[in-house]
Amino acid sequence: MQKLRRMLITAIAAVALAPAVSAADSFPDHPIQLYVPFGAGGSFDLTARALAKAAEKELGSPVVVVNKPGAGGAIALGEVARAQPDGYTIGVFTAANAVIAPQIQKVTYDPLKDFSLISNYATSTLFVAVRADSPYQTLDDMLADMKARPGDVMVGVSTIGSSTHLSTARMMLERGLQTEYVTFGGGAQVLTALMGGHIPVASVAGEALPYVTSGKIRFLASFSRAPIPGLPDVPWIGESGFKWEADAFVGLAAPKELAEPRRALLEKAFLHAAEDPDYLRVVQDMAMLPNALDGKTLQEILGQSYQQTGTLVKAVGLAQQK
Repeated sequence: MQKLRRMLITAIAAVALAPAVSAADSFPDHPIQLYVPFGAGGSFDLTARALAKAAEKELGSPVVVVNKPGAGGAIALGEVARAQPDGYTIGVFTAANAVIAPQIQKVTYDPLKDFSLISNYATSTLFVAVRADSPYQTLDDMLADMKARPGDVMVGVSTIGSSTHLSTARMMLERGLQTEYVTFGGGAQVLTALMGGHIPVASVAGEALPYVTSGKIRFLASFSRAPIPGLPDVPWIGESGFKWEADAFVGLAAPKELAEPRRALLEKAFLHAAEDPDYLRVVQDMAMLPNALDGKTLQEILGQSYQQTGTLVKAVGLAQQK
């Protein structure tokens, strides 16, 4: 009788454990949602879609992109933080929503504690742009005019507190210059205003590249030290004496407490996807840089970036009062 009882207990335990093992082994067995914190058509959206398509080949399951713009990317990242930590909800994790937004506004998450980081897949780049017929031929021309006419030369940026704004603000601080920032809510609107002659200068991201290749606007300088493919003649701001760059990480995050086997599986799949030729073409088209890094390295970059950006946010008077 005792032997029979032990056999029954063992059998029941095996049945109870079987679904958990099977579920873990079959992950993913239904679509993964990838939250993109900005609207459709921009550089973050297009690169995320290309990456998702490449990752599907690795995962054997669909990766569905969900656009959730708003609050500097904080809305999308908040959705990820509150999701079940099962690997089926992940989000684009950027300097905008993981570093800048939490330091200038109230958000529903702690970027340093509330996520399990999967991987980095690209580096976003920023540029100082003017219309093709602008009298400014170089960044030094623009800076000299700003010095001669304090506050008269307006600069278009997507929003106050965005990477484009903070990068420009740092230049202004270091040179003791004044400008008026004009916000438009998104990169596409900034470009429309620039081409329409409503602003003389704009700080923009890689979605501006098609307008450069078509001859409608010019890049005076890149905030990136690394050469940008397809833009060999664009100088970086260091040639005007600035000793820093404003590249920013673009990665993926899942809710904290995601089981390590699933996190590692996602990391491996997305690192491989970041080598896909079709994905790499989209990255180049958006004037971004491919940069595949594992989750641990992204966590280290996050900590460094959070501290450095915090100093800048305080210097420009945007740090939220606690």
